[in-house]
Amino acid sequence: MNLRQPILLAGLLAAGAAALAVWAYFALPADAMIAINWHDLSGRSHAAMPKLFALALAPAISVIVTTSLALAPLRARDRKGFDSALPAYGLLITSLAGLFLVVEGAVIALALDPTFDVIRWVFLACAVLLILLGNTLGKVRHNALIGVRTPQTRTDARVWDKTQRFTGRTMVVGAIGLAAIAFFAPDHRVLIAALVAAAAGPIVAGSIYARALPREPGPGA
Repeated sequence: MNLRQPILLAGLLAAGAAALAVWAYFALPADAMIAINWHDLSGRSHAAMPKLFALALAPAISVIVTTSLALAPLRARDRKGFDSALPAYGLLITSLAGLFLVVEGAVIALALDPTFDVIRWVFLACAVLLILLGNTLGKVRHNALIGVRTPQTRTDARVWDKTQRFTGRTMVVGAIGLAAIAFFAPDHRVLIAALVAAAAGPIVAGSIYARALPREPGPGA
């Protein structure tokens, strides 16, 4: 497998976000201001920007992120295990593009309906992304492209496998918790802590777990 198909799919998702932006641009009033900047995650916007810039933001970021991730493997010096890692890396690329599509749709929905809960649905989309990545991470074999990379995992394939499985399962559990909070919790301020815990927590826990695992004795030991 190569990254051509994931990149193509990510491009289609970015194009979908751009198409939504074009549609919304003509559907909204000429002087429409679109809500942005929920800095306290209370569900109340604290700023707004003209529709042209607000609608172009998510598609532009999607293109930048997709392009950056697509080019990253070409600049890598260590290509160890790339072939086995490409499915997971491709999923990361397409999932992020899908997330930006959801963000674009949520921003437009809020512009059309001020009662739309944009924060809740964006965080639900983040939870889905983390579930997909967590489920795939445990299947990633030893490589230099994607995964929890510590001195222990880089030098011991067995520690690598155990750490990726542990981290992936932890990420899925955390993401399910994030989805539950996003769907049921009335206080959106809890969501940022839940997102950090679901995304960064498994990586930190996986790194600690890798250090605690016994190492395989080297040749001649």
